[in-house]
Amino acid sequence: MSTTASTTAAHARALELWGQGRHEDALEAMRGAVLAGLDAEALNDFGVIAAATLGEDAGRAVFDALLALSPGDPDARSNRDALGEAAGPAAGWRRSSTLGGTDADMPERAFPGMPAAAVMREHALRYAFALDLVAGLRVLDLGCGTGYGSEMLSWTAASVRGFDLWTPAAHELPRWGGGAQLAYGHDLCRDELPSADAAVMYEVLEHLADGPAALRRVWRAVDLLVVSFPNPVFHGSHHNPYHVNDWSLERVEGEVADAAAVRFDELELSHWRQDYRDGSAGMLLPGRDPDASYWVLVARGVA
Repeated sequence: MSTTASTTAAHARALELWGQGRHEDALEAMRGAVLAGLDAEALNDFGVIAAATLGEDAGRAVFDALLALSPGDPDARSNRDALGEAAGPAAGWRRSSTLGGTDADMPERAFPGMPAAAVMREHALRYAFALDLVAGLRVLDLGCGTGYGSEMLSWTAASVRGFDLWTPAAHELPRWGGGAQLAYGHDLCRDELPSADAAVMYEVLEHLADGPAALRRVWRAVDLLVVSFPNPVFHGSHHNPYHVNDWSLERVEGEVADAAAVRFDELELSHWRQDYRDGSAGMLLPGRDPDASYWVLVARGVA
């Protein structure tokens, strides 16, 4: 009997055993049928190549399948152990080399694991500042990027929906465990927003081609806005090519107030500043300072 015929017969026998409810016997019979026609060395080599070209998860899948067929295969075990455990879909996206954009030297957005840890810290501190402001509220995170801030806001908010113009590739689509809903491909200058209680808009206005239009849409959706803007003296378009608006603090205040007038008669405004020259290590401090590195405004519309 040829090898092919023998393998076919073994396959049929395994299925017969399965149909009889003899599952353990069926497993062994099917294992034998597969191994009879399998080049284990070639499959091991395929696993190594798959891990290097398609990603470690692909390699793990190959070695796990081979070990299910032949638990004692030393090469498969060695190769599988070398890859370690899978990070899982929640962490795998963070390994993408383009999370911050295509220019590694000038990221377009902050992202977990970015080399500039101080930048990640200053962004996270702004979201930490907003936690008590949005507690129990329905919140929009505008310009949410990779969603780390949306995840933070979910720690106290009743719900969080993030929006960003970025359209991440499938392998880098952010996944977080806090329940925030992230929507990508959303143009804040053009697309309407859902109704909510509050919006957080950190380091976004300087990127927008039509910041005033975006602010009008924000105020149509919420009563409370927490917004930041970088001082263009330190962070303007001369330094960051993704920044298209070099607004002064007075201009930021004016644009926020003018846009709020679409719904509200008055605007309650409080000022905070973020700096490093005062020894605060980037903590947000109360007060209006046109010379600070970053300005943060907490604005509430009053009908």
